[in-house]
Amino acid sequence: MKIIDTHCHPYLNKEKDKEVIIKNFFENGWEYMIVIWTDLKSSKTALEIANSNDRIFATVWIHPCDVFNLDLQESIKKLSDYIENNREKIVAIWECWLDYYRIVRDEKIEKMDENKKEKAIKLKKEIQALFFKAQIELAKKYNLPIIIHNRESRDDVLSILKETWFKKFVFHCYSEDLEYAKKLIDFSSECKLSFSWIVTFKNAIWVQETAREIDIKYILSETDSPYLTPTPFRWKEENEPFFTKYVIEHIAKIRWDKLETFSETIYNNAVDFFKIKK
Repeated sequence: MKIIDTHCHPYLNKEKDKEVIIKNFFENGWEYMIVIWTDLKSSKTALEIANSNDRIFATVWIHPCDVFNLDLQESIKKLSDYIENNREKIVAIWECWLDYYRIVRDEKIEKMDENKKEKAIKLKKEIQALFFKAQIELAKKYNLPIIIHNRESRDDVLSILKETWFKKFVFHCYSEDLEYAKKLIDFSSECKLSFSWIVTFKNAIWVQETAREIDIKYILSETDSPYLTPTPFRWKEENEPFFTKYVIEHIAKIRWDKLETFSETIYNNAVDFFKIKK
């Protein structure tokens, strides 16, 4: 099989050194990995990893939970500098994210009276939306796709995509239903839905239905390692990029697709989407 892990954090594994994880991935014959940094501080580590191997790439982003303490213009300037100085290695802007789950459950907000709580939530949602739109404009400037992770914000995410008329996006760790997938596809024929081990969870029937029913041209695979360890290793060890094969095998199985054909197709999906030079 040809495999690309389109979303991983090898430097966050606690049980294995990142060099061991990367070696295991490539020694098993897999092709490429895209390393995602978690904040501006970890960007140096992610780019060092990407620059250490011709088959590793990276992304730039601002975490949605960090935006409340950041200056928008200064942050976008930093991202621009990263892109300008690493054009061969940066393949996307990650992560444009409206994280309403964390906003609503913020301990400080939970302690407010209802009136103050409503205003605080509204303000934080507006700030996240500003950063979301600013990163989309950056993606347009550099002709890069964006990677999206929405939490309890699906309608607003789609609304912003339509407002900015931005169509080259991938939904990381897709966890929505088939109906929402159809809305995304109706809006953009360029979009991709990336499936992680959530698709194997017994109670994620709606995700399995989506992976089974949508056209294969919209599908990517990922691990989001070291998180979301696949079933054979769950509770035993951390997830790692090598385990992408299990995601691919599971989706091929529920789709009744031939494994080799399926893996080849989604490999090409990723190469084309992220403009990876073979």
